[in-house]
Amino acid sequence: MSNLQLTADLGFGNGKYHVGLSLVEFEEDNVIIIYSPALDLSGYGYTQAEAKQSFSEALHEFFRYTNNKKTLEKVLKELGWAIRGSKKKPKFDSPKDSDLVSLNPLYNDIVNNKSYKVSREDVEFAY
Repeated sequence: MSNLQLTADLGFGNGKYHVGLSLVEFEEDNVIIIYSPALDLSGYGYTQAEAKQSFSEALHEFFRYTNNKKTLEKVLKELGWAIRGSKKKPKFDSPKDSDLVSLNPLYNDIVNNKSYKVSREDVEFAY
């Protein structure tokens, strides 16, 4: 497996979100799935390149939608993220994998029943 670490610079309004995520790659029915348990997002394709592109599109839509609705902080808190820092420059800390495995049924199923690979990176959104 090549490095799955994905970085995205997405400009919305006057800020940018800089994203580095832990991604889980597994295969199901001859389809490669790339999943981010911290954001509960996935992408898929018949090749890793297709799956990465699909995931990038899902990630972009996630930020576009939550930015437009002004719900990013609310959604991240619901996903188990901790938010610290100032209102103008908040820092977002992703939940621990051990917490995600116990709280997220899909991630629990992947960890316990599938062959998978993980690429881990620190996560920070800056805007």
